[in-house]
Amino acid sequence: MAAHALTDPVPHNTDWVLTGPAALSYDAVAAILTEVSGRPVRHRAVSEAELGTRLARHLPADFAAILADLDRRIAEGAEDRVTDAVTRVTGRPPRSFAAYVRDNVQSLT
Repeated sequence: MAAHALTDPVPHNTDWVLTGPAALSYDAVAAILTEVSGRPVRHRAVSEAELGTRLARHLPADFAAILADLDRRIAEGAEDRVTDAVTRVTGRPPRSFAAYVRDNVQSLT
């Protein structure tokens, strides 16, 4: 996608929302990683406050709070969507997360 967007003769002049072919929850991602890698992976949810505290150890507190709020909204479904941007720009459908993990499992473990 990046190569197409950067090398197309006509500038895109837009903000693409890039997705795979399915919206996935954190638990679904963990299940796919477990299945493909053969190693147990689980998602452990933390509260917005706990995430904010953890992030604030490495980031400015205001920014950590923004990221923690964003993560909460994503977990509640704010970004549950699939777009056709990859297909529109590249002419090919996006790969699924499971296919990506299968193709790259050696570098992920």
